[in-house]
Amino acid sequence: MKKMVLMLVLLCLAAAVFADDGSVSSISGMIKSDLFKNQSTIQGLTQSLTSTEKMALYTEYKKDQWVPFLVNLVVGAGIGSFIEGDSTGGAIALTGDIVGLGAVILGASTYASSVYSYPYTYSSKGLGLASFGYVVLIGSRIFEIVRPFTWTARYNSTLKQSLNYMAGISLAPSFENGIAGVTLAYRVKLN
Repeated sequence: MKKMVLMLVLLCLAAAVFADDGSVSSISGMIKSDLFKNQSTIQGLTQSLTSTEKMALYTEYKKDQWVPFLVNLVVGAGIGSFIEGDSTGGAIALTGDIVGLGAVILGASTYASSVYSYPYTYSSKGLGLASFGYVVLIGSRIFEIVRPFTWTARYNSTLKQSLNYMAGISLAPSFENGIAGVTLAYRVKLN
C-alpha cells in the first residue's frame, strides 16, 4: 500500500513538473513567429505568468548583437542581420553591397576599356561610377556594423515590454559582519 501511495505521489509530482503551461507555450510561439506583430497579445497573456516564467522567457528569447555584428563586419552582404532575424536590415545591406559592387565593376570596366582601347589616350570615363560604387560600399558597411546594435536593442526592449519583465530587480547574496544573507538589489542602467 505504501509503495502504491508513493508511486501515485511521484506520478503526480512528475506530471506537475513536466506539464506544459498553455500560456507559456503560446507566448513562446508568438515570440518565435513575430514579436513585433504579436506584442499586444503577448502583453495580455503575460498577466497570468509568474516573474520566474517571465525571466525564463526573456532569457531564452533575448538576442545578442555580437555574432551578427562580427558576421556583418567580416562577411558583409547583411548576412549577420539575416542570421539575427532582421530581414529588413539584411535586405538593405545586401542591396547596398550589390549596387556598390556592381557600380565598382561597371565603372572599372568602362575605365579600362576607354584607357586600353586604340588610340591610347587618357580618359577618366568610368571613374565617377567606380567612385560612387566605393562610396556606396563604405556606406553599406557602416550600416551593417551599426544595424545589429540598434535592431537588437529595439528587439530586446520590445521583448521586455511585452513580457512586463523588470530585469533590474534581483536577489543578491550578501556577506556583512560575518553573516551571510540575501539582499534585494535593483540595477539601474544609465545610457
